[in-house]
Amino acid sequence: MKKIVVIEFIICLLCFLSNWYQEYLIHYFTIFGFMIVKLILCIFLIIFFIFIISNFKRYTDDKRKIIAILLLVISTLFLFLNFQFLKTKLEFNWYQEKRSIIIEKIKNNEFPYYYDRNIKLPIYKYVSSDGEVFVYQNDEEQVIGFWISRGVLSDSTELIYSSKDESLIYKNHTGHPITKVIPLAKHWYYVESRY
Repeated sequence: MKKIVVIEFIICLLCFLSNWYQEYLIHYFTIFGFMIVKLILCIFLIIFFIFIISNFKRYTDDKRKIIAILLLVISTLFLFLNFQFLKTKLEFNWYQEKRSIIIEKIKNNEFPYYYDRNIKLPIYKYVSSDGEVFVYQNDEEQVIGFWISRGVLSDSTELIYSSKDESLIYKNHTGHPITKVIPLAKHWYYVESRY
């Protein structure tokens, strides 16, 4: 049972990492590669579930039984829960300084646009899920979106800087309906929209 618990812990960790970094996995391995990873993890969870249920009475160590069941439940939650808001709040503080530098450079027109209003970041690419930002407005006022999720598996999610307030976001947002706006700090908003 000890080996099963160790393997299950590794699967639990992989479930968490695949969900936490899903946007990076989709960006670098395509949606099909990401779905294959999710499918493999689901198959492992099903196999472990069947193994634990079929051998439950055989093992005498109650502590390890409970740990195995808890790891199975936690792995399932890690695989299917959405961590975007939690991840955004954590990364908001970690990357605040870098995002502020990027915003100043965008205000000063130091980055070239590569398509429409998209800018591929030459520095600090990790502050946006795919290394791009979307500039909704850049004149006397600014609305700049850092991607968290680009709507492949769910709605689009952005961390948006608005030089004014939330109303400027609604004024500048593209034709996709905004479903949620949560203020994180002065000028910073977590925004979900149907993409």
